[in-house]
Amino acid sequence: MAKKNEAIEVQEKNTSVEVNPTDLFVNTLWDQYEQSLSRARQLREAQEEALLKSFKEVLKFNKEYRKSIGSLYQQTRKTNLDLAKGVVQNVSNREEGKEIKAVAKLKEFDEVTNQLKEITDQMEKLALTPVQSTFNFINQLEENLEKNAESYLAYSRERRKAWQQVTDEYVKQARKTNHEAVGFVRDKSKELIQTAKSAELVNS
Repeated sequence: MAKKNEAIEVQEKNTSVEVNPTDLFVNTLWDQYEQSLSRARQLREAQEEALLKSFKEVLKFNKEYRKSIGSLYQQTRKTNLDLAKGVVQNVSNREEGKEIKAVAKLKEFDEVTNQLKEITDQMEKLALTPVQSTFNFINQLEENLEKNAESYLAYSRERRKAWQQVTDEYVKQARKTNHEAVGFVRDKSKELIQTAKSAELVNS
């Protein structure tokens, strides 16, 4: 009987040195949970970065589009002014070839042309002012949207970091509690098995 007790003690020592399958299972379970939690966090941050980047690209495209509209308008204006100058010059050249009586008409024509040019410039400024103001307003609005998006993203990440620390601590405590519960069940099962074996030895 003493030999059997020694054999049981040797078996217990050997099992304590080996990795327990229940502990291995619990560790694997919690490791997988922590890895999936980490992947979910990384995926969320990558999605946020992609969303912010695409938002910035849309704002950049809108700004370039407005700039191209403005440059197209300026180019059209320049072309129209060049055409008008060419027509005026052409008419002036024709008038110079006629008699001196036409000099008075030419002066009147120049005055009318200058007045027309001034009126056209004033009308252009009046027409361009609301458009330019709208473009400036939209630019400022988009800049504010971009700053607000960046600050909101930074704020939400800071809040999430605080909660991540709580979650990590909770996972650590849950893992520890799970190990303790499994160890308690394992120890009680061993005691029950030893009691049953002892009872069999006594009965035999």
